Amino acid sequence: MKKFSVVVVMFLAALTGLPNPVFADNHGEPPVKELEQQFHDLIYLETTEDGKVKKYDSMARLEEELKSIMVWPLADHYLETYFEERDGELYMKEMDGPVQLKTDQDYTLEKVSADKYKLTQHGENQLRGEYTLTITYSYEAGKWVFGDRMNQVASSETGGKLPDTATSLPTIMLSGGAVMALGALLLILRRKPTV
Repeated sequence: MKKFSVVVVMFLAALTGLPNPVFADNHGEPPVKELEQQFHDLIYLETTEDGKVKKYDSMARLEEELKSIMVWPLADHYLETYFEERDGELYMKEMDGPVQLKTDQDYTLEKVSADKYKLTQHGENQLRGEYTLTITYSYEAGKWVFGDRMNQVASSETGGKLPDTATSLPTIMLSGGAVMALGALLLILRRKPTV
């Protein structure tokens, strides 16, 4: 019985990732151009004249796609800001889209930690004036995703800064579940059969 409990404890510890640290050397740098193209393809969708999105028929389907390339709070922000559902159909709101990374122009990409990189690009356009785009990439669930995406505009009248939306909630939830399972197992093993 002791061998069984040791195996279960080691299995649960492996699930939480405690004995298996992952280093940045395993991840490499985030695929900046690929992620930016996927972001562009999901935010600037083809619509009909009245704004109805052609490719996706529901907010839930687009949400799945966005959450495949970014953390869920950031995906929720973009869905709420740029899209809406009316009469069971998905529509793009009439407004300017988010600032895009110009991959053919200079930007800096710096390593923040083993699983995080920060990209910064300064630019200017007629609509926003001078701005600074800051993108944080996070390595989560075995791939690089957008952890945060902010743009600071020189003039406070034309825009602002998006909130920090990065989160470690999935890791915390997984760790909590593992601890609960371990506790339940220990309670079961402690019970002595009555004779």
